Amino acid sequence: FPFVSLLAVAGSSQDEGKNKEHALRRCCHNNVAAKTMSGSSSICLVALTLLLSQQFTADAFSIKSVEQTTTTCSPTAPVAAETTTCTPANNEHKERPLLQNFGKQIQKRIVNSKSGAHRFGMEGAYTSDETFPCLDMQCNTGGEKKDNNNDDDSIFSSRREIRDAFNESSGTSNNSNNDNSDDYIPGIHGRSSGSGCSIIRLSGEDAASIRGLTEYANEFFEKVDYDDTNKKSMKDVGVFRIDQFVYAGFDENVNDEGKMQFLDTRILPYRTCNNYQEPTLIPLEVGELVGETSLSDAHKGINTLMDIGYQITSAVLEMQSDSANKLIDDGTRLEEDNQSMIGSDVSNSYHRLIRYINSQPSTDEDTAAFNSHVDSSFLTLIPMPKLPGLEIWSPCLKNGKDGQDGEWVRPIKPDCYDEEDNSAYIIAMAGEFLQLTSNGKVPTCIHRVLPPMPGRISAPLFLRPRRGDDALLDVDLDLGQTYNKDGLYHEAGLLDECDSMHLWSVHGILVN
Repeated sequence: FPFVSLLAVAGSSQDEGKNKEHALRRCCHNNVAAKTMSGSSSICLVALTLLLSQQFTADAFSIKSVEQTTTTCSPTAPVAAETTTCTPANNEHKERPLLQNFGKQIQKRIVNSKSGAHRFGMEGAYTSDETFPCLDMQCNTGGEKKDNNNDDDSIFSSRREIRDAFNESSGTSNNSNNDNSDDYIPGIHGRSSGSGCSIIRLSGEDAASIRGLTEYANEFFEKVDYDDTNKKSMKDVGVFRIDQFVYAGFDENVNDEGKMQFLDTRILPYRTCNNYQEPTLIPLEVGELVGETSLSDAHKGINTLMDIGYQITSAVLEMQSDSANKLIDDGTRLEEDNQSMIGSDVSNSYHRLIRYINSQPSTDEDTAAFNSHVDSSFLTLIPMPKLPGLEIWSPCLKNGKDGQDGEWVRPIKPDCYDEEDNSAYIIAMAGEFLQLTSNGKVPTCIHRVLPPMPGRISAPLFLRPRRGDDALLDVDLDLGQTYNKDGLYHEAGLLDECDSMHLWSVHGILVN
């Protein structure tokens, strides 16, 4: 493990480096959970990022396996200042009845969706083309995040078009509230009021980066399968805890159900050092397994998904760049002049490889690989897989408020797709945080994965809020334009209740 090079990047002197390396080795020897993390250089890297921040002592620091994460923060324990889950802010401990009810209402919609129609191929069924808008987008160039307010651009979708694609549209029809009328005017989502899902079309280098990400995913599983040494190496990595609700690693049998395998990776953002910029993908063993070329493909594809997700989220919420940079974790650092490596630098947003195993195609919810659910994210962005399996709940335009009528729809490439244009397509699904911060205008996307053909691989990215202490939600400043407009799923007082919270702390309330 290259301790010396990492210590050099962090700006430590040689003597400081020796002391911290000794502390790191002692920390890893004494505290790392041996069951899932023995010999893992990824653990050493995570430990090192915290030790170099000079906010943890070696004896106080520990990383626990998934089975050991039931402990809570002790008020007397030495805790890094950037760990938002333990920040002693009085506002974090208030009762949040509206936020708890927000979670209950989403769960109610999920339950309602399970009885929804599944009518693929039947006459009059919803189609992907009419239900999911298709947006044309491109990455920002030069690495600088900007508002990208291209409302006059005739080639790429404007911020307004992006907002319209994700906002529910039950109010766009004069007859949408008349349950007895079959003569209603469909909105942008066809006969659906909006699912919280859109399809993104990329071209050129952006499309190439998505294809490279898909190739990286295939190569990872191929190398795990055909080399026992590689399989043991990734099994030894296991799944390890970086912070509360923040994990990385490889699970070869998710929930011991024999249905799926996961690889969750996170980014330690680059810092400038001798004009060289390179982020680190955690676990480190992934790069060692797939090699430099494939790892580079992974970085490019993940960066594309991060960038597109950032643009969509800021457009939907009508955010200015300062607010977007503060709240949206796009895998970058906020303070480039800060050369210390700290735990909160590890991205809260993460990339996942999923491989479905031992499954047989079915349309039965009871046999689903993933049952109906929503994601705890701003957005989930998925390069469109070749094999079907993902289904999106699309509520009926007339009865959108109740969420009890609608259909399951498979997102597929638009009919206008041209095999020769070399475009790449991404499925973008709204998560809980987008419904919350949009004041109910964007429904969180309810989706499921029915058993696909064995071997199906998916590579979603989960775009989440930042974890740092500065990621406090200022409703008036960050969501001023959104806050003044109520959506279909609006609940009076909800955003006021969330004002001045660490946005990511919402997740802890919803899961409890």
